[in-house]
Amino acid sequence: MSRLGLDAIYVLNVRAYTDRRAHVERELARFGLEAEFILDFDVPDLTPELEAQWFVPGCTLRPGQKSCAMKHVTALQRIVAGGHRATLVLEDDVVLEPGFADGVQDALREAAGWAQPHVLFIGSGGNFYTPRSQRRPGQRLYRGWRGRFGDSYILGAGTAALRLAGIAEHRISQPIDNQFETIDKAQEITMLWLEPPVVEQGSKNGLFTSALEHRPPSPPMQRLKFALEKLRRKYLYQLWR
Repeated sequence: MSRLGLDAIYVLNVRAYTDRRAHVERELARFGLEAEFILDFDVPDLTPELEAQWFVPGCTLRPGQKSCAMKHVTALQRIVAGGHRATLVLEDDVVLEPGFADGVQDALREAAGWAQPHVLFIGSGGNFYTPRSQRRPGQRLYRGWRGRFGDSYILGAGTAALRLAGIAEHRISQPIDNQFETIDKAQEITMLWLEPPVVEQGSKNGLFTSALEHRPPSPPMQRLKFALEKLRRKYLYQLWR
């Protein structure tokens, strides 16, 4: 099986979400890829002792957000334990673009020229894009000013260990995407964005209903919201940036 230069691919999934698991398997199969699913720490698995260990007391995170955070923590732990150089972590609602394989390979190749520690965001999380004025022909990785959500990122054991150290010191008080961004900035982890990105988040583009939002929009409304945001940030903003 081709791994595109990756040590492993981890997909975060809830045991009951068999439809999402099948979806990701189909997406990866298009590129001859398979993944290891992280099924630990569904909501029923969250004990008071575990929450006291990993979360700031009194934080307002909902159970689903805590479960998602612990699945990301599990992925980081496995990356560190395996001494991985580059592992792709995906959430289970990802939609892979036709250029996914080339994007991963380009990202890994260019990342060799960046000092560690760094994390590669290969998706369009939040519809954030590097301004056109900063892009260069033939270059695909650019320093980002924030995290691009947690739906699709690549990192190695050193960076994963720094994220875990940040969590161990301060515990989790924010949605994991935001928590990682806070840690990355504090630990001086360079956030690199792939341009153009090669992954979209299905709960953002309307393919799935979000499992983490308190009152998520209906899929048609979310699809329209995402399309308008993408038009504004990917195309209109680029006219003067």
